[in-house]
Amino acid sequence: MYLQIDSNILTIILIVFFSAILIYLLRFGLGYMMKRNRSELQDQPLKTITIASCINNDYMLEREFREGDFIGKIDGLCPKCNSNIVIEKIYVVPLTVKETKEKR
Repeated sequence: MYLQIDSNILTIILIVFFSAILIYLLRFGLGYMMKRNRSELQDQPLKTITIASCINNDYMLEREFREGDFIGKIDGLCPKCNSNIVIEKIYVVPLTVKETKEKR
């Protein structure tokens, strides 16, 4: 006696099996690409930038990050209206080859 499987059930099983393989391969491939991009960024020299602006939005300052900077920190007085300057953004940018050579 042989066990007969309906062709519809076999088709569903094959679709589920191949879908699982496809999802696994996509996940593995995307994970590999993300790791590669992270390692490329880790190899580059980076520069941290701080953006601060006046609470009246009439003055903005972009400078290098200093120890102790955080978003929301009052960073002095505005030279135009004498109100507080507050740090709004802190981000990292990769240095170009030209900037790296100038620092040496």
